[in-house]
Amino acid sequence: MDEISITVRQAIVFGSKAHAEQLDDAGKDYFMTHCWQVYEIVKILYPDDFALQTAALLHDTLEDTDTTYEMLVAIFGADVADLILEVTHERKEDDTGWYFPHLHSIRGIVLKFADRASNLSRMEGVWNAERIEKYIKKSKFWQSEDM
Repeated sequence: MDEISITVRQAIVFGSKAHAEQLDDAGKDYFMTHCWQVYEIVKILYPDDFALQTAALLHDTLEDTDTTYEMLVAIFGADVADLILEVTHERKEDDTGWYFPHLHSIRGIVLKFADRASNLSRMEGVWNAERIEKYIKKSKFWQSEDM
């Protein structure tokens, strides 16, 4: 078994409890199918960045659970909490999809790409064509004023 940091182990327990009873669109355990897959993608790209791996496991906690930013800081530290905040949308859409006003760092963008890759890999046969098309269109999740 791969070496897993104590923080990552804590995130597995915390995330599975926070997302308990949540199912994905295919009716599977949300944490184990989506959050775990995002973690596995990030772990390949950043095998020694345990804070980023921890954030991958917990990336949807601010959006989809009762977890607060302050709780994440207290339990996992500011680096992990800030990464999760970066990939958390503000529940409002613009013309390209959900708005991610905090997304700015390379690590945050990698985490968001892993999240999107996981979502894209799990939608065929589950989502209808219109929903897939809308998701692909809104997958432009950050922009620079310089672009």
